[in-house]
Amino acid sequence: MLNKKYRLLVCVEYCGYNYIGWQKQLHSKLSIQEIIEECLSKIAKHKIKIFSSSRTDSGVNSLGQMFHFDTFCYKKEKEWLLISNFNLPRDITFKSVKYVKSNFHARYNVYSRRYLYIILNSNIRSSFLNNRVMYYLGKISISLMLKASKFLLGKHNFISFQSSGCESKNTYKNIMHLNIFRINRYIIFDIKADSFLYRMIRNIISNLLLIGMRKFSVNWIKYVLSIKKKGFSKNLLVKPYGLYLYKIEFFDFF
Repeated sequence: MLNKKYRLLVCVEYCGYNYIGWQKQLHSKLSIQEIIEECLSKIAKHKIKIFSSSRTDSGVNSLGQMFHFDTFCYKKEKEWLLISNFNLPRDITFKSVKYVKSNFHARYNVYSRRYLYIILNSNIRSSFLNNRVMYYLGKISISLMLKASKFLLGKHNFISFQSSGCESKNTYKNIMHLNIFRINRYIIFDIKADSFLYRMIRNIISNLLLIGMRKFSVNWIKYVLSIKKKGFSKNLLVKPYGLYLYKIEFFDFF
């Protein structure tokens, strides 16, 4: 049928090290969004615009970023997957492609966004994981960080963890889950919320790490929340390349 429009939902993983971030910007072609749009436009033979569930910063990685796009071009889901991956650079890979209802929206239907942050806590670095995880050789107390993290659970005004440059007026976010655990030489932060402010995750993890290093008390997090001053608790330690967008959950998943 001519001029019939189809909507597809895509799960994509990428290594963010070589890119300026997800969102395309003027005078730069190094955004993940622009590379994907160019790829899909080439396949569909018309201009494609994509709408993502989350915007990752420069250097941040994804295991489960989701986006949707509309097209007049019909292909089987497996064809979209295989042809797209053939045309994409090797550090960007589609994991799944699925047709969805025309009223589904990859941003507005999101229930939660879940991220992981990975630290290699060892006196020996890894060549293979360079720029894939944060490397730290000192002692870190997970028990202290877990105690402090309890203050962050639930709905709070996170303006003190909001970096300058963020224009979001709604600074109240609901952190549904925050766990910190060790697997051998790795410390992993697992955090899920309805949404996050600009660099909020990295600022939170940085402050938890300072507590784990015994540079601040457990009550430091409670104090930062009480200040309610934009940029008060800016990132001091955490680099973007250890951060991974892990999973997007939707209210109505078909």
